Amino acid sequence: MTELVFHVYPRHRVEDGDRPMVSKTLEVLRLSPEEAMDAEGRRLEVAEARVEGRPVAVAFDPKNDTVMMLPLAEPIVPGKSVEAEIDFSVELPDKWGRWGQHKGVTYLLNWYPVLAHVDDRGWEHTPFVPWHQPWHQEAGLYTVRLDLPANQVVASSGRIMEARNLGPGRQSLTIVASPARDFAMVCSDRFEVHERKANEVMVRVVGFPEDRANLAKALDFACEVIPQYEKWFGPYFDEEFEIATSFFGWNGNECSGLVLLDDRVMRLPEAGHRYIEHLVTHETLHQWFWNVVGTDGYAETFMDEGIVNALTSRRLDEKHGKNAPLIVWQKGLNWLPTIGREDLRLSSYYGWRARGNGGSAIQNLDEMGNLGAVFSLAYDRGGKVIDMIENRLGSERFFEFLSKIYRDYAWKTISYADFRRELIAFDHSVDWGDFLDGWLIEHRDLDWSVEKVDVGKPTGWEAQTPVTIRLRQRGVMLEPTVVMCKVGDDEIRVPIWTDRGNYDVPGARVDRVGDDWFVSLQAPGRPTQVVVDPDHALLDAVPDNNRWKSEIAWRVTPLMTPLDESSQFQAFDRVSVVGGLFVDQYERGGVKASVQRLDKFQLTAWAGTEPALREAIFGGQIVFPHRPWPKWSSGFFYEEGLYNFYNDRQHSGGRLFTRYKFLEASSFLVDDAGFAELYYGFGNEFWAGDDGRPVSKPFAALGGRFRLSTLFPVWNPVGGKLIEATLEYGDRIFGSTFDYTRMTLDLGTVRPLPEGMGWFSKTRVAVRGYGGLGFPDNVAYFRLGGGRRLRALDLSQNIGSSVWLGTLEWRFPIVENLDRDMLDHVVSGRNITGAVFYDVGQSYLRGKFSPVINGIGLSLGLDVALFSFLERAVLRVDLAQPIIAGRGPVLWFGLNQVF
Repeated sequence: MTELVFHVYPRHRVEDGDRPMVSKTLEVLRLSPEEAMDAEGRRLEVAEARVEGRPVAVAFDPKNDTVMMLPLAEPIVPGKSVEAEIDFSVELPDKWGRWGQHKGVTYLLNWYPVLAHVDDRGWEHTPFVPWHQPWHQEAGLYTVRLDLPANQVVASSGRIMEARNLGPGRQSLTIVASPARDFAMVCSDRFEVHERKANEVMVRVVGFPEDRANLAKALDFACEVIPQYEKWFGPYFDEEFEIATSFFGWNGNECSGLVLLDDRVMRLPEAGHRYIEHLVTHETLHQWFWNVVGTDGYAETFMDEGIVNALTSRRLDEKHGKNAPLIVWQKGLNWLPTIGREDLRLSSYYGWRARGNGGSAIQNLDEMGNLGAVFSLAYDRGGKVIDMIENRLGSERFFEFLSKIYRDYAWKTISYADFRRELIAFDHSVDWGDFLDGWLIEHRDLDWSVEKVDVGKPTGWEAQTPVTIRLRQRGVMLEPTVVMCKVGDDEIRVPIWTDRGNYDVPGARVDRVGDDWFVSLQAPGRPTQVVVDPDHALLDAVPDNNRWKSEIAWRVTPLMTPLDESSQFQAFDRVSVVGGLFVDQYERGGVKASVQRLDKFQLTAWAGTEPALREAIFGGQIVFPHRPWPKWSSGFFYEEGLYNFYNDRQHSGGRLFTRYKFLEASSFLVDDAGFAELYYGFGNEFWAGDDGRPVSKPFAALGGRFRLSTLFPVWNPVGGKLIEATLEYGDRIFGSTFDYTRMTLDLGTVRPLPEGMGWFSKTRVAVRGYGGLGFPDNVAYFRLGGGRRLRALDLSQNIGSSVWLGTLEWRFPIVENLDRDMLDHVVSGRNITGAVFYDVGQSYLRGKFSPVINGIGLSLGLDVALFSFLERAVLRVDLAQPIIAGRGPVLWFGLNQVF
């Protein structure tokens, strides 16, 4: 080696081209870019570097500015050593993240120059990826001397070996972490410590006094899993393990000997304790696979996340049962939405696949491209591959293999090639090379199905019922499984060994004919259900056909929200039905029922009222996702207004549509951020939230819609643009009362004020222009007024065949970091925002322009979080005054900003 290479991650600066990706990732995490995006970057500065005591020039990779190189006077050869000293400083921004400080907490992760990985190919220049963990580094021996205020409580990698009083208000700590994969620490004068021993390991949990109940739970969970992991793999590597609160942004993060849990996790309500358990179980396991057994987090994320994902599920299955609810509400609140752990684990994966995605699980983060692909390939698919290895080996041999890996690769780095070679050498009963390559690299699949069940008449004095089950395997991968025949509370399980021909097992016979397996057995009664792969040990490409009889996940709730209909809250392998009273993002309320099969169809029906229109309504919608192709959806919408205050029947109609979605929203509450749609509309309102066509006679038209919104975050944008357009043509041939053409264009942008202006730099300006053009001009196609148009007018005023509208808003924070929790932290008030706005517009009808309407107003918003980090929205009230004599103010309530 003629140089030393270091990663200096705090030098990272988010480039303009990367900001949309980082912003959307933060939005998924329910954080605003102004809270967690470090727009300045370049937080690490190197003052001087010395090699063997002599100053050397510092260089940075021009293609990768987080890679630093120090030249050597003489090459390092095997068996030799060299000493390098680096004097550097790190500026800690007031941002959520890996390095920074917020609300009295200082956090340092991946914050210092760390020696890069080196092998026979030389130094590895791994790039920094801000939306995941690209770490690939060797274990090291760390001695840290820390000088800090005496009131700071520290949680870190390693152990505090010495604490000295440096005089009034100062202390010195000597911390040793040897070996460790990295050195991380967090400290605060607000922390309190909870500790207990788990076997020979002292477990410490550090956090805020107001989160004491959750700190105690985290301690309980860690003390449960450490002995379990020592039994599974081998002893924990040190005498101390710590968990600490941080403003990290991700929900949990592993460090050497330390796990960080996000402040929002530590503030979860009691109903969220199982999610805290899930995170502690997952992140603690990384001490075995990531810290001791190192991995390449950039190029082979599967190598630790796949293993840890699978074993986390296994551990929690053993404790709580398969697919146990992840959210457990208190008595009286169990009608609120929840989700099974396995449903959450697999529903996102199957949705990702249904959108036409695939690819190798062994590729680097840049090739995967986004967080959804990483989770689907490395975590979810990778985790199921680990499940299937256990299914093949059996539990005893499976843990024998992992224990061997833990021993043999301790403080080394294991690659996919190493793992593949070790598994082939460990077990000769399976072609493991083909198995691993097929599942992880070539993305091959399997599909077991129950094709037919024949039930005969009971025979014999014991009244045994003959049952013949026909199974089929349609996929390329052929994995052994189990078929279960259920009779009342009894289960008859028959193993399906794919490497055998015909065989007998106690109580059953299995005959194979091509891709079909016939299972003959005697049941103690008539079967109520037959299931292949009842324990979901396999990653079945089509889980719907694994049952003989369809099953339904039922739920009735006194208050149905958009969360209840979202894909993240549905069973992944059966039809879900939910119903109850509802309120939604379109300010409608009433009674609703939804029937859906994840990624196949969703049928919804409702009846209620839309207060903004003084209207009683009923309607329904059916949507077929991923039809006719992946990333498309097709469906039918209809809503009928029973009567309204204006008695003009302007609120009835629907559409048939097909939509191409090129940018999906992360929120449960807003429409897709990017789509192009074709539709046939009829009536006066063609989609939910449509402003309507304000005449009493129905329209019918062919049309198209386009929307692209880069506004981020969706609840209160700090930047971005909006482009939305529609074009429709109506004709009596289609059933329309009028032959007409109607088009709209909506353009908006939000921009923060420049840096360096103090408080004003936290404010932003929003500008929007909207136009609607229709002809002939003797029909009213548009409303000028409304809560999302000219707010100084109501919905009945200034209708026209054409309209134009301009809006200028100055948005500003009123109370930042409000942090007020209600209902045991289920609902949290984060910030209070305000805006001053000016709306101006005009309508045109039958050759005449109306007077230009000017309106000024004030807006007040409450930024709220649901279940800490599940969803985030702004509850907004606008008060607008038209600048017209004799007209009073108009009051509007809404969700999120107008645009």
